[in-house]
Amino acid sequence: MLDRLTELPAQTLGLEEYRADFRNHFWKIDVSWKLERQIAFKEPDSPSWTAMAEGDWNKALLLAEELRTPRTAHQRDLDRSGIVQRRIRFVSRPLTPYLQWELNVLRIWAELGEQIRILPEDTIGHLEAKRQLPEVLVLGDRSPTQVMYVIRYVDGVLAGAQKFTEPNLIDTCRKEIASLWRQGEEILPYFDREVAHLPPPTSPPPTPPPPTPRGV
Repeated sequence: MLDRLTELPAQTLGLEEYRADFRNHFWKIDVSWKLERQIAFKEPDSPSWTAMAEGDWNKALLLAEELRTPRTAHQRDLDRSGIVQRRIRFVSRPLTPYLQWELNVLRIWAELGEQIRILPEDTIGHLEAKRQLPEVLVLGDRSPTQVMYVIRYVDGVLAGAQKFTEPNLIDTCRKEIASLWRQGEEILPYFDREVAHLPPPTSPPPTPPPPTPRGV
């Protein structure tokens, strides 16, 4: 069902509507499930991402580490509220610059308590015969607090979401995400083996313009 979500009717939320709706539901739930499929995003609101995009890898890592203190407080709030966050993150080989940066951030999240697992993108070819899986977030394991979003991006930047509230559909998608999550490898051993030793990421060179036809 995950591969069909973008075909189904849903409520369209702009960026601020999505953020407000998310906040309204999040602290009422017991668990969240996030599926991250795309391998390149832009996060201009993140100073750490901006430093990476500008080529200052050391600064990007330093700024990422500075997020540990506020994230620790956030995790304490989650623990007090009994909320568990689970995320399945698909990765490419070689890693894109964005993925290399994000995995450094997610390592911190995992050290503090988020339950993050990794799957290579080539393990889900059977699910992507028609299209790539969307970015999906399910809040809650049961109605009436359950809600699901297909998160929308424009040019790699967060732009809003499609909201779903039909319980049977959400249950089906949640179970599919949970199955993928169970197949994944925990991020900390993956990071130590595949990411920690990598040199700073480099952006791919710009695509050259097509040659000018003769006689023009």
